[in-house]
Amino acid sequence: MVSAEVIYEKAKQLDTATLQEAYDFLDFLAHRRKSGFQEMLEKKRDFFPETALENPGQKPVYTTRTLSLEEMDAAVEYEAGLRK
Repeated sequence: MVSAEVIYEKAKQLDTATLQEAYDFLDFLAHRRKSGFQEMLEKKRDFFPETALENPGQKPVYTTRTLSLEEMDAAVEYEAGLRK
């Protein structure tokens, strides 16, 4: 468990700009804990559910054959021709 004294000792080592960033971040964290902010997040989750990042080691959901550079260039040229 981290105490305020440990944070204070670390903060004394920071330069002014970094200390301001740390203060802004702590202010943000304190603001998030207010109940109104939490209620607003819950309302937003009704329309925009939380997402999670995919594990980079996981096999991709959609797999296709690997294209060569020439095949990719041909596909780009084809799509560009459709837009003219």
